[in-house]
Amino acid sequence: MKRAYIETLGCAKNIVDSQRLAFVLKQSGVELTDVPQEADYVFINTCGFIEQSKLQSIEYILSFSKLKEEKGTKSPKIVVFGCLAERYKEELLKEIPEIDYIFGVRDYLAALNLINGENGKKVLDTSKEYRDIIFAEKEYRRVVNKEYPFEYLKISEGCNHTCSFCAIPLIRGKQRSRTIQSLVDEAKFLADNGIKEIILVSQDTSSYGVDLYGKPKLVELLYELSKVESIEWIRLHYLYPTEVTEDLIKAISDMEKVCKYYDIPLQHASDRILKLMKRGGNKKQYLEIIEKIRKYTPDAAIRTTFIVGFPGETLEEFRELKEFLKEAEFTWVGAFEYSHEEGTDAFRLEDNVSKISKAKRRVELLKFQQPITEKRLGNLVGKVKKMVIDEVLDEKNYIARTEYNSPEVDGAVHLVSSKKLRKGDFVDALVLKVIGYDLYARYS
Repeated sequence: MKRAYIETLGCAKNIVDSQRLAFVLKQSGVELTDVPQEADYVFINTCGFIEQSKLQSIEYILSFSKLKEEKGTKSPKIVVFGCLAERYKEELLKEIPEIDYIFGVRDYLAALNLINGENGKKVLDTSKEYRDIIFAEKEYRRVVNKEYPFEYLKISEGCNHTCSFCAIPLIRGKQRSRTIQSLVDEAKFLADNGIKEIILVSQDTSSYGVDLYGKPKLVELLYELSKVESIEWIRLHYLYPTEVTEDLIKAISDMEKVCKYYDIPLQHASDRILKLMKRGGNKKQYLEIIEKIRKYTPDAAIRTTFIVGFPGETLEEFRELKEFLKEAEFTWVGAFEYSHEEGTDAFRLEDNVSKISKAKRRVELLKFQQPITEKRLGNLVGKVKKMVIDEVLDEKNYIARTEYNSPEVDGAVHLVSSKKLRKGDFVDALVLKVIGYDLYARYS
């Protein structure tokens, strides 16, 4: 029996792709292993979004390529796929000859052809019919990660926006939504496999359904997903700011299972920089959106991300961004240094903010945000909040999350319990204090 190891880099959307690949491999009689040295095939799902992620992907490819030196003729075949492979197939093959096979973001079912019989062809692809299977009504099967009680549900592929800094449309193409029924089927499948929380991901979640139904259908999707038994929480990631409508805000407020959590990447607060970024909206509109959210759900957690060091960003515009943080009072903030990506509209601009300045601005922005986060989290102290157990440390200590904490990107809850709990349990616990980005709570 052949064995395969899968390494996943990048975002949550890549995690879903790797889980689908794992399912395809298992169906073909391939055994999955957590030890690359034992594998006949090492699959590396790469990220090519920004320069840092490209370098990380290349480092991983090179590290796995060393297995060829160590194991000689028994070394595994190195198979590279995902976003970096989609953008730079020929370049990667030329620069890293240790790569045996390569395919992009839409051709992972080509792995079937590879496993069933190698033909010496390095660049793998599949027919259009195979590609369409990805979005077929019943193509929701994947190998579920049961280590945690949450899973990601990818509701669409690609993006219709043309943000000047972003290469995703070049890599993943235009938006292609899956049907509501197929997503409900997948949610049921995840629930049957013990998942308690589903996190909706795509490049632009708020535009879900526009390509398929002629108008946004995210609210309708949420209503249908809320009917799935055993799913306790539904969380939204990647909402495009100008598409966070009052109807959507009302729906999130009304639906018990939908977390009162808004992930809205704004990218900047200077109207001039936003225009150069080709983003929708402006600072005034962003503040109005935040105001509407807090009108319907005062305690909602709002997460956003910003890019610092965009071409032409002045110190005054960076200070404007800091003042915006103070005014908006986000619960969570992430920051990225601008990456000059070939093929994007911003690549035509002069990348004139130094690397040192970008790094300093990123650190300064996050440091400025920390007391704001502590203030927002402080509003939870003294209150009893529902939370899910993510990790069991010992019989009394646990790592948990409230609906205001998304896994892997936000702070956690350090929970002490007099009762023995299991991973995936939901409890109503008293929040005692805040330290940094984390909450401390007690359940008895």
